[in-house]
Amino acid sequence: MLQWREFKREIDALVTIYRQDNAWVGQWKGCSWDHDYHMYHYIRAAYLLYEATARNELRYVLLGGTGIRKSREYIRQFGVTAANGIQDPETVEGVRRADRFRAEQAGQPRAQAAANPDDRVIPAQGFGSILSEQRWTPILNDALIIGAATARHEFMLAFEPYELGILRECQLSIQDQLRKRTPNPTQDEAYWPMVWNRFFKFNKNMFWDARWNIPRVLTRELIGLARFGYQVRLTPLGVGFRPPANEAPDPTFATYVRGLRNMRFHEPGARARIMEELSVFLLGDSHALCFRADEHLLAGRPNVGHPTQFI
Repeated sequence: MLQWREFKREIDALVTIYRQDNAWVGQWKGCSWDHDYHMYHYIRAAYLLYEATARNELRYVLLGGTGIRKSREYIRQFGVTAANGIQDPETVEGVRRADRFRAEQAGQPRAQAAANPDDRVIPAQGFGSILSEQRWTPILNDALIIGAATARHEFMLAFEPYELGILRECQLSIQDQLRKRTPNPTQDEAYWPMVWNRFFKFNKNMFWDARWNIPRVLTRELIGLARFGYQVRLTPLGVGFRPPANEAPDPTFATYVRGLRNMRFHEPGARARIMEELSVFLLGDSHALCFRADEHLLAGRPNVGHPTQFI
């Protein structure tokens, strides 16, 4: 893990790229994104989160839409980071409810959750697995990914209620499809690979904001994991990302930020390239998540991929 001076030196070398490629932050937060005084505090907030990831209680991070940091159930089970204070009022209330629940349950045996098999007590605030931070910027978000990857933590996708509904519909449709060849479709080895393939194809908006025609923050995070050598695990319990088995070098901000620029992540018209990389990473098929309007951009290009772990 980097010390503060090393961390700031590395970010300082990339501030121009961060500002140029994320100019929208200046519009969202007024003019502070372009002021050196405020940038210092954004970098400091990112470092506090980066350093806190090493003390993550469960040693994995939940990724997903903004709804997961407002979910009382997720907060109660996984806790929030909050190295710089909690971001949303709904999250503050979720933390309070989680603390009250734990106080009421003190001394009583608790049912073990699949996500917490050791029955550990996870603090609702501080060093948790859900990102909820004041002074949010792309720098801070990258600090979460790089800090957790440096500590070799695992990542998991968490789904919002409507996404769980889509997943259930995919399960039922695949069961109907497989029932033609087997009386127990959920026991078929092809069942879960087919479910996750269909789920991601039907839920592309979790990666791409159609309203603004821009990639979502989750997409930035997943591309970071792909570049850092993480392996996808698609299981009946969910979607996980495991650090590389070999002793890979620690991830760096320069690799992350310059890699995004090299693929022109922030430019208009980047959707085909971005979805192609996500397709390979998640499903081992470079055309799997392509939008129909972008198919002509991939015409004639080989459909490449890699084996994805279905467990």
